[in-house]
Amino acid sequence: MLRSKQLPTFYFVQLEAIRVGGKQLNIPTSVFSAGSIMDSGTIITRLPRTAYSALSSAFKAGMKQYPPAQPRARGILDTCFDFSGQSTVNIPSVTLVFSGGAVIDLAFNGIILDNCLAFAANRDDSSLGTIGNVQQQTFEVLYDVGGGVVGFKAGTYV
Repeated sequence: MLRSKQLPTFYFVQLEAIRVGGKQLNIPTSVFSAGSIMDSGTIITRLPRTAYSALSSAFKAGMKQYPPAQPRARGILDTCFDFSGQSTVNIPSVTLVFSGGAVIDLAFNGIILDNCLAFAANRDDSSLGTIGNVQQQTFEVLYDVGGGVVGFKAGTYV
């Protein structure tokens, strides 16, 4: 966990990789060099454009059994699916890997929101990423300010 004098109210984390269906995506680590903030006041996780494109493509490949759906007008979610008529929905796992060894295996409701992939792209790769509350909601997020680390503990909190 890092702190910034320019943004002292935020906790910074370093995302290193993303896995879909257990397979690490081919995203250069330099794509994540701007860092990310943990923000419980932001709903959707925003990723560098290159990382989001890789995530969206891999996720769509694992969702071929569901037809694509039109995203909502003026919404930021653009990878959407039609689940109508489905009694159960099976999705590929999504895992966020951080420096220092923290790994978050997201629950269904941390991956899908309103029938869409619950992630969005930043304008470019140089923009600061944001880990939003949809992805945080089933975890206890532990901040050790003195030790300079943030940790995640899986739980059933919503």
